[in-house]
Amino acid sequence: MKKYLLLPALLLVWAGTAAAAQNTVTIPAEDYHAIINQLKALQQRVNTLEHRSPTNKAESAVIPSKVTNDINNIYNTLDEVETKTLRDRINFGAELRTRVDNITVKNHFYFSKYAAGLNPMGVKESNDNNWTNRFRINMDAEIRKNLKFTGRLTVYKNFSNNGSVDGLAHGDSNWAHVPSDSNVKLDRAYIDWIPAGMPIPLAFTFGRHPSSDGPPSELKENRKRQSTYPSLIFNGESDGIVATIGLERYTGLKKSGLRFAYGKLYQDHDKIDTYLDSPSGLNDSDIFAAFFETEIPGVSNSLMVLSAIRANSIGVDFTGSSFSGLRSMEKANVGDMDLYGLHVQANKVKNSNFDVFMSLGLNHSHPNGKTLVGGSFGLLNNDGTSAHTGWALYTGLRYTITSALLNNPRIGVEYNHGSEYWFSFTTGVSDLYNKLATRGNAYDFYYIQPFNKNLFARVGYTYINYDYNLSGFPVGDFGNSYKDEELRNAYLLLDCHF
Repeated sequence: MKKYLLLPALLLVWAGTAAAAQNTVTIPAEDYHAIINQLKALQQRVNTLEHRSPTNKAESAVIPSKVTNDINNIYNTLDEVETKTLRDRINFGAELRTRVDNITVKNHFYFSKYAAGLNPMGVKESNDNNWTNRFRINMDAEIRKNLKFTGRLTVYKNFSNNGSVDGLAHGDSNWAHVPSDSNVKLDRAYIDWIPAGMPIPLAFTFGRHPSSDGPPSELKENRKRQSTYPSLIFNGESDGIVATIGLERYTGLKKSGLRFAYGKLYQDHDKIDTYLDSPSGLNDSDIFAAFFETEIPGVSNSLMVLSAIRANSIGVDFTGSSFSGLRSMEKANVGDMDLYGLHVQANKVKNSNFDVFMSLGLNHSHPNGKTLVGGSFGLLNNDGTSAHTGWALYTGLRYTITSALLNNPRIGVEYNHGSEYWFSFTTGVSDLYNKLATRGNAYDFYYIQPFNKNLFARVGYTYINYDYNLSGFPVGDFGNSYKDEELRNAYLLLDCHF
C-alpha cells in the first residue's frame, strides 16, 4: 500500500522539479500543496490501519472502502490538474459564421455548353437565398519562449450542399475559403521560431502561412489583423518558409521589418511515380516575395507595406474544368508574373472614429510563348507572346458610431478599380465572388452591429460593374465585356467568436 501512495507523491515532486528546470509552472502551487497534504494525511491513516485489527466484520468492510474512496479522490484531483496542464499548453478558440447572399449577375460572360469555345451570352442570372456555414477551430501554443505554434481548421459549406466547385477556381490556395463539403480543411498551421544568440533580430516561419484575410480585411471582418500580406496583392492559403528581419533598431522606424518568402503556387503530385514529376503534367510553379513593413512615421496606429512578388512558370489546367467547352483540353505553364504593391492604413486617425486605407497594385506578365485550347489562350494574351501591364486601386474607410446603447456599431464603404490586364493572387476570399480581381469598378457598403464582444451581425451590399471579361483569369485577352456585365449582392451574416 505504501509504495502505491508514495508513487503520486514522487511524481508530483518530479513534476515540480522538471517545471523549475524548464522555467514552466505545470501545476498551480495551491493544487500542489493541497494534494501533498492529502497524501500525508492518507498515509498516516494507512499506517494506523495496518497496525490495527478490525473489531468486527462490518468495520473490516468499511475500512478498505474509505481508503479506496480517498485514493480515487486523489487520482481524480490529479486528472483535473493534468487536464488543466494540457489546456495551459495549447489554447483553443472557435468561431461560427452563418451567412445568406442574394446575388444577381447581368450579361455574365461564360463558356457556352453548346460549343467548344467562348461565346458571350447576354443573360441575367440570380442565386437568391444562398446560405452558408463556416466553422473554425483556432489553436496556438507557446512551446518555448522563442518558439510558438499557431493553427486553424475550417469547415466551410453550403446549407445542404450537393454541388461541385469549378476546378479553375478551386484549389490548394482556397480550400478553406470556398464553400464545398463538410470535410475539415487545414487553413493555417505554422511555427514561428526566433533563434537565440543571433547578431540581428531574426525569425523564421514555416508551415501553412497566415497569408489570407490580410489588411485591410480586418476592418470589414471586425477583428484583429489576420495576415501578413495586403489582401489586394496576395490573399490565399499557402505553404512555405518566411524569414523576417527586425529593422527598428537600425532604421528608427517603429514596427519595421523585412520579410523574404518562398512558396509554391503549384507542385506536381504524379500518382504513379510519386517521387517524380509527371512527364505529361505541369512544371512546378514557385513564388518568391519580399515585403517591407513599418508604422508610418508620425502616425500612430498606422501601417505601410511595400510588396514585390515573382511567380515563376504559372500553370493553368483546363482538364478538370466544369466548362464543357474546355473539358479535356490542355494544361500548360504559360509564363511568369511580377506583382508590386503599396498599402497604407491608419486606424483611429488623429484619435477620431475613422479608419482609412489605400492599396495600389501593379502587375506585369512575361509570357513564354505557350498557349492552350488550340492556341487561343496565353498569359494575359491570345497569341502566347504579348506582354501586358495591369494596375489596381483599392481604398475605403470605416467609421465607429459612438453609442453605448448600440455597442458602438460601425459603417464602412470600400471601392476598388482594376485595369484591363489586372491580375493578382487573391483566390482565397471568403465571399462567393472575388471583388479585388475586378477588371472594372467595385463598390462595397456595410454596417456592423455588435451585440457583445463575441457576437456581431453585418449587413452589406456589393455592386460590381465589369469593364472586361473573366476578371481574375490568368490567361486570354477577352476585351470589353459583353454589353454591361454586372454583379449585385445583398447579404446578412452573423459571426460569433469564442
